Amino acid sequence: MNNNNQKTVKMDTMRMKDIVAQLVDIIYLLCEAKGCDIKIILHQFTNLSDEERNSLNLIFSQDIY
Repeated sequence: MNNNNQKTVKMDTMRMKDIVAQLVDIIYLLCEAKGCDIKIILHQFTNLSDEERNSLNLIFSQDIY
């Protein structure tokens, strides 16, 4: 894989992470969903593995209280 392809893959991965993070924010804020509910929703509508989801480092303050 050449350097340009590696950069393209890295940019696509970053965009995908941004899109998923924004989707999670929408679900979290508008639906007042807990982290466990969001995990179920992401599992149903995406093909993200647990590792990929954990790499997003999503924190849900409502789960802390």
